[in-house]
Amino acid sequence: MIDIQLKKDSGDTQELQKNTTRLINNITFFGDSAIPEGDPIYENVKAAAKLLAGNGYTIVDGGGPGIMQAATDGAQAVKGRTIAIYWEPKLASHFEGKNTANLTDEAETYSNYVMRTLGLIEKGDVFVVCKGGTGTVSEFGMVWCLAKLYYGSHKPVILYGDFWDELIEAFQKTMYIDEVELAVLKRASTPEQVMALVQSFEEMYQKLDLKPRIGDESGFVINPKVKVTMETYKRVANEYHSANVGKNVAQEQLDEFISMVNPPAQVLDLGCGPGSDTKILTDKYAVTGLEIVKKFADMASFENPNAEIINADIINYDLPKNKYKGIWSRDMMHHIPEEYLNKVFQKVSDSLVENGILYVIVREGQGEQYEKEKKKYSEMERFYHFFSVDELEARAKAAGMSVVKIDHVQRSHKWLIGVFRKQSLNFSLGTN
Repeated sequence: MIDIQLKKDSGDTQELQKNTTRLINNITFFGDSAIPEGDPIYENVKAAAKLLAGNGYTIVDGGGPGIMQAATDGAQAVKGRTIAIYWEPKLASHFEGKNTANLTDEAETYSNYVMRTLGLIEKGDVFVVCKGGTGTVSEFGMVWCLAKLYYGSHKPVILYGDFWDELIEAFQKTMYIDEVELAVLKRASTPEQVMALVQSFEEMYQKLDLKPRIGDESGFVINPKVKVTMETYKRVANEYHSANVGKNVAQEQLDEFISMVNPPAQVLDLGCGPGSDTKILTDKYAVTGLEIVKKFADMASFENPNAEIINADIINYDLPKNKYKGIWSRDMMHHIPEEYLNKVFQKVSDSLVENGILYVIVREGQGEQYEKEKKKYSEMERFYHFFSVDELEARAKAAGMSVVKIDHVQRSHKWLIGVFRKQSLNFSLGTN
């Protein structure tokens, strides 16, 4: 069992517009807990994390002091996003303990060391291994082994520091290390080299035909969950638009949303597609549409000249804070993988004004899967994260929103309609 917490950042986050779906989003740092601030190693790690976070990458670490604190400090210096995977053992007497000063945007806590290590691995897309002790050695051994086992779609490993050459040479001399095991390791000694390697990994994986994965092993590989859905819509955008133009299966819900968000107001259509809902909303509000598929964004912009349409991926795009009185999101949030949902819910909550409304329509169910659906114009393959009532409610509450209502709707599939209100500051303080 893990404990999930979301912590709000009181400052403005850096706005990063991303018009493509990155495969690499999170960078996990491993390293020693005893290296103090001011040490050259600490400062070098902090600089690397700062550079990565400044380019839109989320920084993941173990939530402890030393290298872990350096990674968090670097990201927070540019208001980047951070995740901590804490370990709080009950029996391990020789553990330095949770660092209460290492406060991050999102946190998970494990009592089992192996499960905590797996959490750090699953959250990361690239691993930066720094100088450390036996804990770092164990983490390095696991990510190195996994990179070899899943070579070709593996999560890359960067060895950060000049000392690694001697260590790897010792492994080669005394252990059985093959060419693949050496090939998965890349070395860097400056923040710029780390950044360049991450970008090269992205370029490499974008060119490969990676297959989407679901199951226990999916966290060990680069997984194009979002890209699968995006590429499908990109391929059938014109046919999809033609088949759905003039059809609005959610008119009743749109009317309800409009009744709850009094104009004049700034409203966000999150996942606006070709802009059919945007067109209705622009009759009442100043509307911004956010859409990951460029063809859809172009259509929405053409159909809605009075709306601002942004072609971006919500996973990597930072919404403005305290701007929208209402956010409408139909048939979009269920295409976001589980590992990014807390991040997205928090962004949405932060972008609402006090007492602002989030109206979301998602598929109901359990787990994640890829669906192939035969349409008259094409076969569509899409990734889905299915929501239960409890999960939808829990994610909204963790991001600082209260439940107005959650309804069930049956169309071709089972759907959930979730309506949430951003809590006022006074209400939030009163419930702590």
